Amino acid sequence: MIKLKNIVFGRVNMEKNSTEPAAKQRRPFFASFANRIGSVFLAPDDTFNQIVTDKVSFWEPFLLVVMLAAIEGAIVSSFAYRIVSAITNVVNPLTGATTPIGLTSIILASMVFMMVTGTLILWVIITGIAHLVARYIFRGQGSFLHLMKLYGYAFVPYSLVILGTVLVGLSWTTWPVAAFLSIITTFWIVLLMAVAVKHNYKINIGKGFISSFIGPMLVWLIIVGIFWVWMLLIIRSFTGGIV
Repeated sequence: MIKLKNIVFGRVNMEKNSTEPAAKQRRPFFASFANRIGSVFLAPDDTFNQIVTDKVSFWEPFLLVVMLAAIEGAIVSSFAYRIVSAITNVVNPLTGATTPIGLTSIILASMVFMMVTGTLILWVIITGIAHLVARYIFRGQGSFLHLMKLYGYAFVPYSLVILGTVLVGLSWTTWPVAAFLSIITTFWIVLLMAVAVKHNYKINIGKGFISSFIGPMLVWLIIVGIFWVWMLLIIRSFTGGIV
């Protein structure tokens, strides 16, 4: 009887212990989301490794990128609204013109939409270039979709740019602080992208840096070079080859 009781209680304890880790691992979506965002600042190496291992949903970084772009777009739009309002308040009494109702709101909403769309396109392009370099030049093993997830979280420091934009909106004299935050953010994001490529493709940090920064920069310079050559040819055609 005692032996049977020990077996029963032993099973109960084993089941209890086996369910405790699972219960501890279950977190609300926003709690896990916020925790990952904070961890990118404090421990990006471990955080990216965890994102790759846990196969985090694509919608988390997508939501993060859209949110950051929308906030920045809304702040810039508010600046534009203040400038347009100041101009129309001066010009309209002189010309007798009136600003159509809702036109300003449409313009501001369009600015936010363009900001979000442009950021998403940039996200896909820089991820694609890094993927091609890391996968086919350095022979790394990783997927494009996983790199997009990591790159999405690599945009977390962009919140410093948003802070700088807010400071400039409060006072133009804070532009040096905003410029400093922008420079810090640029270097920080490039470093995070290099770490992301390293974890996703299992290559060293040097190759990750080349894939995430040097590669996209070379492609960008080539595109800019082609654009200016094209512009030069157009100008030469109008000037008869003088330029």
